[in-house]
Amino acid sequence: MSDVLESIAGNKMLQLKNEMAQLREAIKACNDEEKKKLLRREYMEAEMYYNILAERQKG
Repeated sequence: MSDVLESIAGNKMLQLKNEMAQLREAIKACNDEEKKKLLRREYMEAEMYYNILAERQKG
């Protein structure tokens, strides 16, 4: 069962890394400060979720 959960977490982590990369690019390309603020918030949420999953895999 542990292997299945690790596999699911690994897949989600990969998705989050890809999402974070896309958000970084969108932030760089964005000229609207309000939109940038929202994109940064999304990025921080994805990063936090990624870090939580990474910590769970360590433990």
